[in-house]
Amino acid sequence: MDEILELVYVLEHIKEFNWSDALFLPENEIWNLKTKCMILDPDDVEDYGEDVPKIAKEKKLIYTLSIQTIQAIYKNAYEQKNDCSGEDLMEAFLYYYDNDAYITF
Repeated sequence: MDEILELVYVLEHIKEFNWSDALFLPENEIWNLKTKCMILDPDDVEDYGEDVPKIAKEKKLIYTLSIQTIQAIYKNAYEQKNDCSGEDLMEAFLYYYDNDAYITF
């Protein structure tokens, strides 16, 4: 998928994405629900030794987390709170990214 998405869309629709893809976010930006991002296959590199797909590099996006990991974050959040908002999912996502652990609501 080579389209620009908002992070809120990704978090709220995470089940729609291929588990083998990954989320790429801007490197030098504070992430929020409106942050522009891309879902890409992290192995879709043009040259051996490249660490991210060419389009991610061009748009100054970094590998953030795998879709499989974000799906687990989503599942954990909904197991704790049946009516998670976009803000709840964002909080859970950032908590996991910063701490490599699931949030407790």
